[in-house]
Amino acid sequence: MICNCFSIVRMAIRILLLSTLIAGCGWFGDKGPKERNPNDYLQAQPEADLQVPADLPSKPGLDPFPVPQIAQQTNPSFYPKKPPLPDAMYANDNRNEVRIQRLGGRAWLAIPEPPSTAWPKIKQFFADNGVAFDYEDPEEGRLNTIWLALEASGYRDIVRTTLAGAKQAEAPTQGRDRLLIRVEQGLQPTATEVHLRHDNDLQGIQTAADVTSLAAITSDSDSAENKLLSEIGAYIAARVAESTVSRVAQKIGSGAKAELIRNAEGQPVLRLFLDRGRAWATLGQSLRNAEVVEVDVLEQSSDAGSIEVLLPQSLFGDNKSKGLLCRLTFSCGQVSEVNVTLRMSASVESNVFDVSVFDGEQPLADNDLAQQILVLIREYAA
Repeated sequence: MICNCFSIVRMAIRILLLSTLIAGCGWFGDKGPKERNPNDYLQAQPEADLQVPADLPSKPGLDPFPVPQIAQQTNPSFYPKKPPLPDAMYANDNRNEVRIQRLGGRAWLAIPEPPSTAWPKIKQFFADNGVAFDYEDPEEGRLNTIWLALEASGYRDIVRTTLAGAKQAEAPTQGRDRLLIRVEQGLQPTATEVHLRHDNDLQGIQTAADVTSLAAITSDSDSAENKLLSEIGAYIAARVAESTVSRVAQKIGSGAKAELIRNAEGQPVLRLFLDRGRAWATLGQSLRNAEVVEVDVLEQSSDAGSIEVLLPQSLFGDNKSKGLLCRLTFSCGQVSEVNVTLRMSASVESNVFDVSVFDGEQPLADNDLAQQILVLIREYAA
């Protein structure tokens, strides 16, 4: 019986020594096991592709679980300990209206539909009026009509009648006419902009007719341009054409005019892919549209690209101060208003401007609040 007890004790000692040896590197090392940062994965970088030795046959395409390419993330750890808050939703009563926007001498049609559904309706408008196209690029949103002879008395469609009337009102001119159209995504993903130019061959054929941008092209008749934009808008607003989705026009949506990003410091930035004149006008119009939610503009400077605004705290939910200092001073309560400055600065790219939220001379420390303010600006932009 005693022998059996010693055998059990010796067996227990062996097991204990074996366990110690297995985990001994952490006991006898100078610094113990190395601690891993739980956020290391945020900074992970892809490894180089596997190199097949020259003496082995290469068989590409055999990887059963290929890793997709992921774009480099700017400052991926700006919220390592908490998920980002969802963007607020704001109601804009004007977003369901088809309307003409103007800025200086420019005019364009704003449609509350994505380009994939607006594109077939625009084409149907011209088809219903017997106007064909001799140039079409759905990926760039470009349409050029055929050259139209307006002297023929047999035509009674809206397009030719509108062009003939506009030409007679301005100055009787001869020659053939055509329309250059560009369909673009609006400032919201579910909005479309239609830009149109009138071209008369006797007044000089536009050499840039087939380029993607119409910014450098001037209409030979502003009156014809404005009237046809109104006719297209009335056609779409009346829902004459059925709602269809164009698969070939889905790439038009890749050219967004507004994008909410984070810079290298993790601060939210509203990036506007517009020229400076329209970017500044868009910022001001957004604040005017947001007056329905009691946004007050205190001061603005076009030269400096800054606007000081006062916003009600109720727009951004409950923000009661609950720190120790406020409890000691009996000052805990609801902050009723938020006073910030919106600053627009040129990006490194041409015709790209960034809008940031500042508290005085420093960026707003609360990134979540800054993002909600920029979402408000984006949602009320038109």
